[in-house]
Amino acid sequence: MEVKACHVQQHHLAIGRQQAGAGARAQPVRSSPTAARRPSSSSSFRSHFLIPSPSLPKRSPFLVSNGTRWTAGQWLDSTAQIEVPVPLSLAWDLWTDRERVNRWMPWIHSIKVLKDRPEFSEWCLKYNAFGQDFEFTWTAKNLQPIRYQKIHWRSVDGLPNRGTVRFYPRSASAVGVQLTISYEVPEVLVPLVSSVSPLVESIMKQDLERFAQIAKEQSLKVPAK
Repeated sequence: MEVKACHVQQHHLAIGRQQAGAGARAQPVRSSPTAARRPSSSSSFRSHFLIPSPSLPKRSPFLVSNGTRWTAGQWLDSTAQIEVPVPLSLAWDLWTDRERVNRWMPWIHSIKVLKDRPEFSEWCLKYNAFGQDFEFTWTAKNLQPIRYQKIHWRSVDGLPNRGTVRFYPRSASAVGVQLTISYEVPEVLVPLVSSVSPLVESIMKQDLERFAQIAKEQSLKVPAK
């Protein structure tokens, strides 16, 4: 005689053994269906509400245009470079005018320097990739520049990213410009990470080509310093 021990307390199980005889083995106690549906710990609550587990590094979720909260998953670096036939000072002035950077970076929808804290600026990115429309915002802080050599920044909230523009004077009327952007790829795009970096670098290359054209046009209007 086999005795099922589901929902039976230990003393009932002992009675079952006596009834089954010396050769019978009691079945292991199984959890009730109700208990199986009940969270066993706070981990499921955390995962549902995007609350980081204490044992894992904290990663900041951010909002996209449709209201979905995405958690950033992996850092990538992308670099592009171009030779520009304009004086170093002109290239420098164009890049340090932050609110006009989106003239050659159209995927940057808007840039607004904070009046009370001009070292900070608010950025909005809009782009369509992999059949989806993406919109991200962040606040960036300008880090200490090295005049005519490097400007760099990092985000302090919103989409995690940081960037650097380096300037390499070639002559009195030519300069090399190198743009490097580091960014965290949302977890939803991590499976496509091998495609993300070439895509971003292609976009950056096009941005620098637009910059070179704008800089050349500007050089015809503004005398070199």
